[in-house]
Amino acid sequence: MLEFVLYCVPALVYVIVQARRQDVTVRLARQRLGVAWGSAVDYGWAAVLLVPLVLAGWLAIVLIPTAVLDTPGVSVARLTSISVGIGIVLRAFGEELFFRGLLGGVFMRRLGFAWGNLLQATTFLVPHLPLLLIGVRTWPILPVQFAAGWLLGWLRNRAGSFVPAATVHAISNLAAGLIVG
Repeated sequence: MLEFVLYCVPALVYVIVQARRQDVTVRLARQRLGVAWGSAVDYGWAAVLLVPLVLAGWLAIVLIPTAVLDTPGVSVARLTSISVGIGIVLRAFGEELFFRGLLGGVFMRRLGFAWGNLLQATTFLVPHLPLLLIGVRTWPILPVQFAAGWLLGWLRNRAGSFVPAATVHAISNLAAGLIVG
């Protein structure tokens, strides 16, 4: 829950700061963040992306030795209860709001899709890098995180909303929790 709040605060600050400008309304600031439901077609694309995301996540988990996965501090959330599931979903929505909604939105508007999406996907790796401190054998998670960040950035750009990407992110994280569980 704390991570959800920490990821949401910068987006809230962004809306407040932008809305104080004369040329930007709260509605425009929310639109720039991608705060919208998205269309049915966008959720169809999210469903298409679910398959490679879950397969890549499964492959990364399989490549990491069980002893490493059982190390205290490894943050592969095991889906053991409803409250853990809610935490997994909230974290995914918070990450999407921050990385794809805020950073992706700003980067893609300023740098164009190719460079902006590459930069937000690379930035998405930063909170996952401490896994390497636990053990180098956790490395398979990093290319999966980058690829997921890039694909979810593509979906956010296509949809104009972070919500379809957040939905597929939450479902793929729940699936990973079940695989590890």
